[in-house]
Amino acid sequence: MAGSEKESVLPLSRIKTIMKSSPDVSSISQEALFMTGKATEMFVQNLARISLVESKDKNNVLYKDLAEVVNSDDTLQFLQDIIPKKILAREYFEKLSKLSDEET
Repeated sequence: MAGSEKESVLPLSRIKTIMKSSPDVSSISQEALFMTGKATEMFVQNLARISLVESKDKNNVLYKDLAEVVNSDDTLQFLQDIIPKKILAREYFEKLSKLSDEET
């Protein structure tokens, strides 16, 4: 691979640390590390691109834009715990109260 192809925006040392945190992973080749980093970069770029298209502000991607895309796209449901929709504390406490009322 050419030198410019090996450059990564994400720190590969962090990606390696995350990959090694899995008990099933014993060793990671440089190629696997690079490809995982590249796939992650492409995923984040795609998520940002989709969020920008859905955004009212066509110059910036806001947190609410990301949260809206994550919550509306079934393939991104795995991110709902990481990028939840923002709600007011009042709304949270109302939902919490309803849940506790249902349990009793």
